[in-house]
Amino acid sequence: MSAPLSVLQKAERLQAEARRLNEGEKGEEEARRISERISVLHNQLMSLQRRLRIARSLMAQPAAGDIDLSGLDTGLAAFTRHCEGGGLPPNPAFTRASTAVQKVADRIAQDSQEAWRQWTQAQLEALQMARQAMLSLQDQARAKALHQDLIKTARADVDAAVITLFANAHAELAELLETAPPPPEGLQTLLDRLASGTALLLSDITDEEIALLRRVDLDADLEVRRRRT
Repeated sequence: MSAPLSVLQKAERLQAEARRLNEGEKGEEEARRISERISVLHNQLMSLQRRLRIARSLMAQPAAGDIDLSGLDTGLAAFTRHCEGGGLPPNPAFTRASTAVQKVADRIAQDSQEAWRQWTQAQLEALQMARQAMLSLQDQARAKALHQDLIKTARADVDAAVITLFANAHAELAELLETAPPPPEGLQTLLDRLASGTALLLSDITDEEIALLRRVDLDADLEVRRRRT
């Protein structure tokens, strides 16, 4: 993004030219027009830079997908020619440049949010949450709190701080679960069924599965309600 910002610096220098031409009301209006247009384009370029930092931060995470960062200079070529030619860029040149920058920024933001959703979902699914029941009561409470924080953070709009927050919490929880012994056979499969989002009847769960949940102190995490008829 150094090139677009250097183009903007050239445009800012043109304000001095507009002021030198200021021998009357027309010159004042021209200088004001250039100043306002430059301010709008500057804000859009700064927004694009922020979205680029977020996208690159996300792509730097392990197992994160790629985000298309192409087209950063789209729409600025004609604006560059106006700046380098020594003339004052006309309104259409600013409009085309602003529209192009905003379009690229919006695309990168949308792609980053989708990549964030996919990445956090995969990271959550990779956690061996069945091991939580094998931890000490103190560590179980910490693991549960971390997991809840991860789920909440994954629903947030992506930005650099949120990415760091999720990555740090995930690393801590994964390390904590690694300290626990392997869970009893069948526990992970049962927990996956219970967390699938599909409502289960009590008859869908066997006595052996209920006993397994009681054995690892997970029965208190389940809620049973009578279905209305």
